[in-house]
Amino acid sequence: MTRRLPGQWLPQLLDAMLVALLLAVGLAGSVAAYRGLSLKAAAQQRELLNAMGQSVVSAFDLELVRAIEALQVSGQMMSAQGLPTREQFARYGASLLGESSALTLLEWQPVVPHAQLAEFERRAALEQPGYRVVEPATEYDSDGFVAARSRELHVPVLYSWPEAGAALGVDMAFDPRRMRSKLLARDAGSPVASETFGLIRRGQSGPAVTGFAVSAPVYRKAQLMGVEARRTELLGFLAGVVDVPGLMREAALRADANALDLFVFDQDERHRLIYASAGSEPFHADEGDTTLSVDVGGRPWQLVLRPRTGFVGAGRDEMPLLALGAGAVATLLVALAVARSLVIRRRLERTEAVLAEDRQRMANVLEGTAAGTWDWHFDSGRLIVNERWAQMLGRTRAELEPITVTTWERLCHVGDLIEANEVLKRHLEGQEERFSAEFRVRHADGHWVWVQSTGSVFQRAADGRPLRLAGTHMDISRRKADEQRLQDDARALEAANRQLRDLAILDALTGAFNRRHFNDVCLAALAGAQRGQAVALCMLDVDHFKAYNDHYGHQAGDAVLKTLSQTLRDGLKRSTDALFRLGGEEFGIIFSATSMEAAQHFVGTLSAALHELALPHEKSPQRIVTASFGLAWWAAPTSHLTPETMYAAADAALYEAKRSGRDRIVFHRFLAGEGESAPLAGVL
Repeated sequence: MTRRLPGQWLPQLLDAMLVALLLAVGLAGSVAAYRGLSLKAAAQQRELLNAMGQSVVSAFDLELVRAIEALQVSGQMMSAQGLPTREQFARYGASLLGESSALTLLEWQPVVPHAQLAEFERRAALEQPGYRVVEPATEYDSDGFVAARSRELHVPVLYSWPEAGAALGVDMAFDPRRMRSKLLARDAGSPVASETFGLIRRGQSGPAVTGFAVSAPVYRKAQLMGVEARRTELLGFLAGVVDVPGLMREAALRADANALDLFVFDQDERHRLIYASAGSEPFHADEGDTTLSVDVGGRPWQLVLRPRTGFVGAGRDEMPLLALGAGAVATLLVALAVARSLVIRRRLERTEAVLAEDRQRMANVLEGTAAGTWDWHFDSGRLIVNERWAQMLGRTRAELEPITVTTWERLCHVGDLIEANEVLKRHLEGQEERFSAEFRVRHADGHWVWVQSTGSVFQRAADGRPLRLAGTHMDISRRKADEQRLQDDARALEAANRQLRDLAILDALTGAFNRRHFNDVCLAALAGAQRGQAVALCMLDVDHFKAYNDHYGHQAGDAVLKTLSQTLRDGLKRSTDALFRLGGEEFGIIFSATSMEAAQHFVGTLSAALHELALPHEKSPQRIVTASFGLAWWAAPTSHLTPETMYAAADAALYEAKRSGRDRIVFHRFLAGEGESAPLAGVL
């Protein structure tokens, strides 16, 4: 038996231990590589998916935001400048849709109370023959329409661009889903997107197209504070229609190019699926999905990106298994993993290049719109601005340094600062989604520059306290000047219209209402009288006026008529009383009196006032200018009483007064409720 010496088995033991150590190190390295690569691949895939998701969102988000901002600015312009005509709307719609790829249709939808619907249809038909307010009879994609049902408020489409296939006349109030977003926009004072629905295409066949509308409210006044004021002053909505397939076309192409399926959900509609890319299977949640949230006109959308089989970031289970199999193979797997990592990195670099291009595009937009940017850090009070922000004030950033919020407050007009701070306070407290204010800032030359500032809080502390607020400044001085010119022109036009109206209804000599205006005032008086009020008409004729003109001359006669007219006007008691020159020396007065005695007393004071003038008239038996009065009073007039009947009754009483010797008052009292019934007559 051979005896083994210690020196012989010790190297073998060391070799075995070394092999074991190598195996252990190799195995541990393989496990560590496996776990490290798995974690890194998962993180890279998430990063890649997020980057691709941002690229997909940017394919439509920028155009949609610009379209919504354009609608908001357009709605504010309509509030400030007045409603457009059909031709003006068509020109503006063509311009706006030509600049925005997101909008496919622009509509003007006025708010019409049901009591005014018939008059609205009549006026609309003058501009658009055959126009009427309707609503769908059955399906939205059919062309079966019926007259709009009775409801408190109607929101019909009055103008549309383009008009081909547009829903002209369709009352959008028929659909609570459509109205929900409009009512939110009305109360918020800013555009709000609706739920998705099948777009209405009048006169066009074909499959239904899913879309949504962004409604911008238009008010009678440009600046309104509070929900109640917005509800009271609402004129209607400027609605931009967006078809979802068209909006998502570029996003779907980008997702497909990266082997991704795209799903879009509306979170406000119980997570309803509103879009899926072509060829996608029915949606079921998957742990590999990446979700992104997008604000679409106030509605939260959720985008889900799902990698397909060919997606570059998909993992391989064989790699960890081979890494665990042997140390040598583990080295190869590490090399393959590194190569794989490099491929992914290159993909990331390309994605980052796309994002950089998007960022550059955004910078170009800011440059093209001449917008100044600002970033307010609340804790430090520091205000970071770009050069354009300072250039609006005729300065450079270096001249303004150090720039803080106090710098803005010092440059802002005192009269605008309070209102701007109120708007800012409401936004910081969460009452308004965005901060949007218009104010004046001092230019280096000393004049004021009008600025529109828009922004929002994008960073808050854990307790909800705002940390950073960012936004843009736009120089709107030219727009403000245009608005001022429009207001000045409107005031001048209103004054000219008043002058023309006065010329049309007033007698040039006496200043009293003329004969043409008599019927209009009579009808207005009768409208009030038929609600239980009595009404009276007095006619008077200057006695022996022809003899006066023959003796004193026509100029003196005109002077008498002017004096008489002024005296009668001074004697009117109520704002509803009206004096008319019916022809020559004949005048008429429409007034209200609760009783016949009150009417007689009123006419008696007018006759007495004429006597007090004591205008000389040598050809009159009374030796002064007098007049004969005919009074007709109706206690309970009905709808059968007309201006012609009133005139005939008062004229008959005047005729009796002149026949009875002049310079007296003859009255006819009607108690039966009809102007044609036999009156109770008397002489004063």
